[in-house]
Amino acid sequence: MQRFAGLPETGVLDPVTVATMHKPRCSLPDVLGVAGLVRRRRRYALSGSMWKQRTLTWRVRSFPQSSQLSPDTVRILMSYAFAVWGVESGMTFQEVDSRDQEPDILIDFARAYHQDSYPFDGLGGTLAHAFFPGEHPISGDTHFDDEETWTFGAKDGEGTDLFAVAVHEFGHALGLGHSSAPNSIMRPFYQGPVGDPDKFRLSQDDREGLQQLYGKAPQTPNDKPTRKPLASPPPPPPALPPDSPDRCDGNFDAIANIRGETFFFKGPWFWRLQPSGQLVSPRPARLHRFWEGLPAQVRVVQAAYARPQDGRILLFSGPQFWVFRDRQLEGAARPPTELGLPPGEEVDAVFSWPLNGKTYLIRGQRYWPPGPLLPARPESLGGGPSGPR
Repeated sequence: MQRFAGLPETGVLDPVTVATMHKPRCSLPDVLGVAGLVRRRRRYALSGSMWKQRTLTWRVRSFPQSSQLSPDTVRILMSYAFAVWGVESGMTFQEVDSRDQEPDILIDFARAYHQDSYPFDGLGGTLAHAFFPGEHPISGDTHFDDEETWTFGAKDGEGTDLFAVAVHEFGHALGLGHSSAPNSIMRPFYQGPVGDPDKFRLSQDDREGLQQLYGKAPQTPNDKPTRKPLASPPPPPPALPPDSPDRCDGNFDAIANIRGETFFFKGPWFWRLQPSGQLVSPRPARLHRFWEGLPAQVRVVQAAYARPQDGRILLFSGPQFWVFRDRQLEGAARPPTELGLPPGEEVDAVFSWPLNGKTYLIRGQRYWPPGPLLPARPESLGGGPSGPR
């Protein structure tokens, strides 16, 4: 990890390494290529696949929903990002706008689970991914997390520079893996804006990796492809509200293990801890941006769990709960009486006990095994979870 981040390879989890691990990054894994093993001067990695044709077609199928960038600006930034690779290899990238023609590279802005088995994780964390060349219909396709704040021409820290990430992902779409070279655009961690798209050039390591696959461009280095001019950048996006909480303050409203990740809820915010022990992002995510359809008046989650029998996710707040399939709301609010609680009771916590397959709803010092066959009175927590029969 330190090698790919351009850090001294100490093998020690020092503060700089930990801080780097928290940075947003590409979701493709870091694999050291043969060139990195044999010659330290060359650190690029090749995927082992490449395109046979010299002209590739592309199309943006869906655009970011919450970005200030217009669809035209997004398309032009994509064309500039492709041209960065084309000018060094002599390859041509042609945009197609007909839905009747299937492009070689299809570009989408998507959220969470988007039908490719590589779900996004909301703001921060993984930013995008692309598929290597091949014969599969998804080969070369590139996906950007629509929950990121995509920017152009903004200062570092005011969002995520779309052009920089697009150049990186299109490198994958052409067959390049991650690089450990200090100036490579193919380093796995987001490095911030790279300046004027019209003036950006690949590093020597990136050029060597590309030309190992496709050869050198026939034109001179001063030749530039004809491209549409970029409009002035939009105004910077608003910063996070000042009332966003600090996770170090603790006092969480609820903590839940959902599909292997640990969720920490606090007010209208939450954090996610991956099974590796790493936060998806040190910044909190908005409750309503992630759980789509959750009513706006819900300002706190008191309990949450993933239902073992069907994987549905239940969020409890006050005298109601909501059922989600992945992140999509299913139906209206429901009362906890459906789960066996007496009328008027709220849920403080909930968990599934794998030893007996039961789910327990907790209120104060009492808990209920939910379902139609309930004891006449709730069990006491003093007996422990093994109490119900």
